[in-house]
Amino acid sequence: MKKREELTKKLLSAYRRYYDITSYDSKEEGDRPKELLARADLNMEEKSYVLLKENVLWAAESHEYCYILSCPHLTLADYRRFESFVYTDGIKRIHPKKGHKCSVISLIILADSSDPDAIKALRRCHLHKNFKFSLWGWMDFRTVLSITSTKRTYSNLSGHENKKFLNKLYQTGGKRL
Repeated sequence: MKKREELTKKLLSAYRRYYDITSYDSKEEGDRPKELLARADLNMEEKSYVLLKENVLWAAESHEYCYILSCPHLTLADYRRFESFVYTDGIKRIHPKKGHKCSVISLIILADSSDPDAIKALRRCHLHKNFKFSLWGWMDFRTVLSITSTKRTYSNLSGHENKKFLNKLYQTGGKRL
């Protein structure tokens, strides 16, 4: 429990520099799981213009919605419940339009231990969506599991950046990354 809390503090501290953090209490409301600790949102807009800011050549928006959950032991049923909630809540936040480049929904689970079938399901997760044949951008779903007792981290194929980030948190001890 203590290792999970320490890692949660380090993770939120690292995200707080660039992300908007929304913290949740441990009550289960609606379909929101009680294990949900926080959501970190990042919204970026890039533009290129000629001479004046009114003369925009192109613009691209990128968004990331990162959900941080914590539980003592991750079972397959828990993982499926977390994945379903995060995907449906994240999709509601995406508003594709002209100029939307990409949106990423990240599920980060911190656990003391895990069932092997939950790890297997997490690693096989592949959720990707194109909007208007990618003309209005795309959405990718990243999953990461960090087992605090062994300091092992698992991710799906698109979650390797989040996995590297968590491994770096373990190595640096949460100091400036």
